[in-house]
Amino acid sequence: MRRSLSAAVVVALAAGSVLAAAGLPATAGRPDRGAAVTGTYSSGADQAWQPLPTTHVTRDDGGAADATVVVDPSTLRQKYTGIGFSLDETSVSNLWKLTPAERDRAIRLLVDPRKGAGFDRFRLTIGSPDLIEHLPFWSYNELPAGVSEDFGLKHFSIKRDVDAHIIDTIKLIQRYNPRATFFASAWSAPAWMKTNNRFTGEVALNPGSTTSYHQVGKLRDDCIDVFAQYYVKYLQAYARYGVKVDALTLLNEPGIDVVYPAMDISVEQQQKLAVAIKREVRRAGLRTELYVHDFNFYDWRDPNSTETKNYHRIFDDPATRKASDAIAFHPYWGDPTVMRDAYEQTGKPVHMTETSDLNPATILNYFRLDASSYVMWAQTTDQDGGTLHWTSARDNDIDWEEVGRTTKWPNRLVKVDTTARTFTVRDELYAMGQFARYLGPEHTRVESSATSNGVSNVVYRDRGDDFVAILGNSNPTPTTVRVVLAGKSFTTTVPANSFATYRWKGDVPSEHHNRAPVLKDVPEVVADQYATTQVQLSATDRDRDRLAFYAKDLPAGVSLDARSGLVTLRPATAGKQDVKIRVTDGAAYDEVTLRITVNAKGTPIGEKVEAEAYVAQQGWTDGGANFVETNPSASGGKNVGWTAAGNWLRYRLDVAQAATYQVEFRAANGTGAVAPDAVSLRDASGAVLAKLSIPDTGGWATYQSVTAQITLPAGEQDLTVYCESGGFNVDYLRLTA
Repeated sequence: MRRSLSAAVVVALAAGSVLAAAGLPATAGRPDRGAAVTGTYSSGADQAWQPLPTTHVTRDDGGAADATVVVDPSTLRQKYTGIGFSLDETSVSNLWKLTPAERDRAIRLLVDPRKGAGFDRFRLTIGSPDLIEHLPFWSYNELPAGVSEDFGLKHFSIKRDVDAHIIDTIKLIQRYNPRATFFASAWSAPAWMKTNNRFTGEVALNPGSTTSYHQVGKLRDDCIDVFAQYYVKYLQAYARYGVKVDALTLLNEPGIDVVYPAMDISVEQQQKLAVAIKREVRRAGLRTELYVHDFNFYDWRDPNSTETKNYHRIFDDPATRKASDAIAFHPYWGDPTVMRDAYEQTGKPVHMTETSDLNPATILNYFRLDASSYVMWAQTTDQDGGTLHWTSARDNDIDWEEVGRTTKWPNRLVKVDTTARTFTVRDELYAMGQFARYLGPEHTRVESSATSNGVSNVVYRDRGDDFVAILGNSNPTPTTVRVVLAGKSFTTTVPANSFATYRWKGDVPSEHHNRAPVLKDVPEVVADQYATTQVQLSATDRDRDRLAFYAKDLPAGVSLDARSGLVTLRPATAGKQDVKIRVTDGAAYDEVTLRITVNAKGTPIGEKVEAEAYVAQQGWTDGGANFVETNPSASGGKNVGWTAAGNWLRYRLDVAQAATYQVEFRAANGTGAVAPDAVSLRDASGAVLAKLSIPDTGGWATYQSVTAQITLPAGEQDLTVYCESGGFNVDYLRLTA
């Protein structure tokens, strides 16, 4: 059951007035000990998959806790499909530089659900992608001299994959994780199927532009059917080696303007190819699924961008919608909430099929946004960063040998020491295992509450009402958490800076004869930025069930008491905000939208100035794909990304007294090198008050704080963050006395 408004009374504490309040009575009674709850946690290699004290489910009487997680089994979301990485030629090549014993140990650590992280979903490449160690790039249908076409696919061969040990690596994975599954993507059709007869990409400037390009090589219209047959040939060839590929993506990043293997394919061609692939798969007696898109968030749908391809239009064709089993996404451009939108608008599962983000907080966030799987790209390089053939250059005559010599991707998940023939892994692996070790295809996500006091969560259940909850504690200290489900709860302590997994048998109420709770209406709320305002929600339930309030998402500065329904606002950003809040009895829910208008105020000394709370900016397009990014590791869940020299962000401060203040500037830098004097802080006249260097933080979602001192006069005033260079993400700044 869903409603558009809720019951509430606004308590404007900032103004010192109380309009009304309505609470829920506490229920007396002694809680009874129920199902056992077992847990493990990881905070790095030294504390990996360690057991936590067993606790028990009891009747929920609202005991004290630092954070509360509300689990709502009345709302089922997506099925879990897996976590893993790509078996690209570069990664596989590095694994085969290990001794046989070390290679076995590496694979087991990565994929074994008992002794390792339990990774269970892997991306294969149909022909060579951009990430290869050994040139030349290849398709499976390279033609001998004198042959210009091969509609019968007589020259089809996967010999390069066999020689590159890709099949051997799959067999090792299958040995240690028999439940592992595989999907595959092509970067381009074979050269002869394209309009320019070139397997690698070819780019040209867009008319009238000196910076914007398009992909020249297109799929020939008369080759749509044979390209679909090429895919089926691949499936059959791998099946002969005992490898079931359960899904294909339509094409990796269709239309991307690069010079490594790539291909343009129009919306109309995508529609025809999707239908052709499904037809050929069925003719071959296979049940392989088809994922469409396989590109960035904003390339699926982004009305704010003038460059988006808006590939959602392929579903304007009913036959394409029917042929498509899921939608695949990459995270490099745009807002990840498009995954939730796509899932709800189309009813199709969504998958994260390529990402370089190793942050387990991102995995948790993307699962909350309905992603069924999370697959990382090119995660094994050597001590120097590998031999790669990826480039951002738009040069059709590029020297590929030089690209391989100079392009390096250090600090991936697995680092192979080619001299010692040993390997190391990053600490993130162990937190990722808190998901993959305990989830399987039998699990479906249920709705649960937003991050609370630094504790995030995602929750799954199986058909037998066994629940799995993964909790992330971003706090530097252990945090007490109460997990509430249908009037019962358990309390646990999640270790500092860790991810923990809890499993228990849930007592799920029946929907039969249940009467849903009802929320009362609430007026629109007006609040001041950085001031405290409260809103009291009120709900009734004719069955007198114990109720819990929760929100799937909460803006920065907004909290919700799960038991009483009290919403506390201390907003960090100005403007209009809509907050959807639910109340549940575990069998049904009611939902309201709390509409909030936040009046802009200068940020007081001591408060965080969120990067996205700018009052003016230069260098980005407001509403564009790469400006304000959703990032679960950032304060408030967002950062400003894609910085470049000359860009600036302006903020309004409220300085109580003239003084010298310390500035904390929090940023992430994944370039692998320090960015010296990357930022200057400037006053309203443009005078430089201080300069800051941004260290190599080890990733675009790994933030560190740097400090400087600036002297400011009293009063409201502007402070500008000026990018002297680029290549970092900005989380927040904060001034303290």
